[in-house]
Amino acid sequence: MTLYILDLDNCLIYSSYTKLEGLECISKRKWHYLYHRPGLGEFLRFVQESGDIVFYTSSKMDYAKWIVKSFNLTKECNVFSRKYCRKKYTEYGEIYFKSLSQIELKKEYSKIIVLDDRTDLWEDNGVELNDIKPFLGEANDKELQKWMIKRLKLQPRIGL
Repeated sequence: MTLYILDLDNCLIYSSYTKLEGLECISKRKWHYLYHRPGLGEFLRFVQESGDIVFYTSSKMDYAKWIVKSFNLTKECNVFSRKYCRKKYTEYGEIYFKSLSQIELKKEYSKIIVLDDRTDLWEDNGVELNDIKPFLGEANDKELQKWMIKRLKLQPRIGL
């Protein structure tokens, strides 16, 4: 079974302090406007059909749960937040590193695929890191569709 570890901010969603033109605001909470990356619904259905999902973000847990709730998923998914990241202080501020050793997976997986706009913040070699162009609210973004097409081309064809 495959596990998909998905980042939230600038990977699957964009949140802004201002309302964006040309993109549907999915939800508003305090000062955050939430926008889904174009094609997100189709992408999440594709991923759910081919494996389990874990969301792993350097954001705070209450913010992460608000985002994941907006996805209206059909299966239960684990959410790991900033608490499960290794924090490093730099001259530019705090940086949060992600690692499988920081999270507890409920079962074994034959393949672990990570989709993140910041693969440079991953400390693992045992995962398939997939870098995706950061989503900054562009209404014409096609990155999730491109990723799905690439995955379909990589899947073995049975009976050929």
